[in-house]
Amino acid sequence: MSFKVAASDFDGTLFRGEKISDEDLNAIKKWRAAGNKFGIVTGRAFVMLEHHLKSFGLDVDFFACCNGAAIYDGDGKIIFETELPKNFLVDVMKDPCAKSTFHFAFEAADEVLCVVVNENSWVMREKNRWNFPLQIIDAAQVQTIPKKINQLALDFPSPEDAQIATDKLNEKFGDKIFAQKNTHSVDIVPAGINKGSAVENLLRIMNWTDAKIFVVGDESNDLPMIKKFGGYTVATAKDFVKREASQIFYSVGTMLNNFRDD
Repeated sequence: MSFKVAASDFDGTLFRGEKISDEDLNAIKKWRAAGNKFGIVTGRAFVMLEHHLKSFGLDVDFFACCNGAAIYDGDGKIIFETELPKNFLVDVMKDPCAKSTFHFAFEAADEVLCVVVNENSWVMREKNRWNFPLQIIDAAQVQTIPKKINQLALDFPSPEDAQIATDKLNEKFGDKIFAQKNTHSVDIVPAGINKGSAVENLLRIMNWTDAKIFVVGDESNDLPMIKKFGGYTVATAKDFVKREASQIFYSVGTMLNNFRDD
């Protein structure tokens, strides 16, 4: 029996205006009720996502977090993860391109560990609102973090600063890692990992290789999966994303309703 798999970015795509709309929630329920799969592919760590979904009563079939560096099934069990070397984490903290970051967020499968540099850090704002597992550490503890770090996230004063840091990190460490700008953040994962590879790894692990794939996103870190799968975007996306998308939909719900077979 054939079925469809829809993979949506979270921030700016499904989560807009600080909420998931009733239209999108209803469309997701109908999509899954028709025998299809729906999940989230996000730059967020899993622990920074699950509280949001619970608050909106949204059940999904998978989570690809940290831009694909950690993948979970619908029950939140990790089924794939990669690791950034601890010595690399220290090297980035010392690098001049990171001097204006507001934080160094070390994202593990079940927790975020954070060296806070500036009180304007968005991780701290998220923690205060959503109360996800966050451990504040100092720089000296990074080398001995006892967990696999899937992604290192930096936070800059502006998107322009983030792009400069992204370019410099890829130029210096590109044989080991992939840095990508996500608005004013920079997300760093092992080389070869991105949202496109996340969907590929998910399909392989879940044995969904015969499914029809529908991906949707709105930012630069969504481009790998949009380009790989001929994906879609939403009306509020950046213009450079719209130019790469196969079609522009008003919302995730609109896309799902368009492709769902009842």
